[in-house]
Amino acid sequence: MVATFGWVEYLANATATATPTNLNLGSTTAANLAASTYPITAGTYSYEKWIRGLWTGSFTRIENLQFWMSSSGGGYVSGETLKISGTTSSYAGTDTYVTPTTSADAQAVNVMPIADPAAANIGFAGSLAASITAEGDSDFIVIQASVTSAASAGATQQKEFRLQYDEV
Repeated sequence: MVATFGWVEYLANATATATPTNLNLGSTTAANLAASTYPITAGTYSYEKWIRGLWTGSFTRIENLQFWMSSSGGGYVSGETLKISGTTSSYAGTDTYVTPTTSADAQAVNVMPIADPAAANIGFAGSLAASITAEGDSDFIVIQASVTSAASAGATQQKEFRLQYDEV
């Protein structure tokens, strides 16, 4: 059998979830938000996005989670940086949900990779080497935008996020 994959976005609290169709970042905590309705003011941060990958169905093992921003989405503009909780080294995992804010996030401290990191940068149960053998979810993936005063007014390029994993 083949696993079924889906995203779960966590909103105002750990029990308020949604199945997102986009992961737009903005000045509010909402699933599928319209960035033009909730713009990020230059010199500030977006609200964090707290998401998890969820695998259901029948499979042997899911492992080796690699999350990045594809360059085909347009890349960065001046004054814009995306931070993420994932890293290929010194990974501490992100299992405890914290209500999203617009302050610099303590979890999303690594620059979002713009190419396949070639090694796991998101884990299960706090470990990059861990796997799941039955229905379950990844550690939280925390994403936050930082927009400096050097950023131009208006929308930035659309970003395309990718999560690659091995199904054994």
